[in-house]
Amino acid sequence: MEIVDRYGLSLALIEPHELAAEPWTPAVGRTAGVDVVRMERPPAGLWDELAGRGFLRKPATVTWVAELGGGEEEFLARLDTKARQDVRRACRRAEAAGLREVVEEPVSERTLEAFLALYEERVARMRFGVPFALGYRDAVLHGPEKFCGVFAYAGDDLAGGCLVLELPGRDAAVVRFSAVSAEWRRHSLARVLYFSAMRVARAKGYTRVTLGNEPNLLGHLTQPGLFHFKTGMGFTAVPSQEFGDPDGHDEADLVLSLRTLGDPTLVLAYAGPGADPTRPLAARLISDSPVSTAPYRAPFLAEVTRSAPRPGRRTGA
Repeated sequence: MEIVDRYGLSLALIEPHELAAEPWTPAVGRTAGVDVVRMERPPAGLWDELAGRGFLRKPATVTWVAELGGGEEEFLARLDTKARQDVRRACRRAEAAGLREVVEEPVSERTLEAFLALYEERVARMRFGVPFALGYRDAVLHGPEKFCGVFAYAGDDLAGGCLVLELPGRDAAVVRFSAVSAEWRRHSLARVLYFSAMRVARAKGYTRVTLGNEPNLLGHLTQPGLFHFKTGMGFTAVPSQEFGDPDGHDEADLVLSLRTLGDPTLVLAYAGPGADPTRPLAARLISDSPVSTAPYRAPFLAEVTRSAPRPGRRTGA
């Protein structure tokens, strides 16, 4: 068993031959401070035993995908009433405030520097924020992949924006990175920017938009609250390997502690007996205390359950 630090998360990586000995158990004395035990790419014959020991079978990363449809009204009609009202209210608020929307293709260096400064400022406020977008500066400016940007300005000040990567081979555009100022975050400008990015993608002829690949452990680098935002914007989570990710794979996780993770933490695991990967996903909330499962229900999920962060201590929703 190897204990590694993944952006502040203490992760114990185990090999198949170690499973029977359960080296993560307190009796062994090697798990002080460990948050999650993980087996990456377990052999097919081991899944049932892993499930019996409390592990969740899950895609390592998920891709959030939305079908764009034929137009904005058609897309909005697919959202539930509250989500549709939230988008329209945010758009009206931005218009009433006189925000100016600018689409840049290609993204200029000056605009990119302003966006990255805002992005870095917002990420610095996160507990385990990692400014991944900074590593994409040259790619946005010089390719070979094609980016465009959607930005909103309050006067001459950048209020928010997003960088959109085009993937013509997958008939999709990816809202790769986004950032909104603290003031405009309170006014739901992110909804306006995502909705505008969808409009740009639709105009380019794409039929789908995605939010890229995301580690399937909401409560660490990303928070469970984003689940509600993304589903409210019409996105569905699928295993990233189903969306052409060459590195996509399944793994088994056992959450031991929420010392580092948020409470609750959310995992999208495979549903049903044996956690068959051909089955739909299910939401697995992990919490030290009872929490409502209602905010984590979505049409694409088979079920929502809650469990404590200890092996073998599981309760239904």
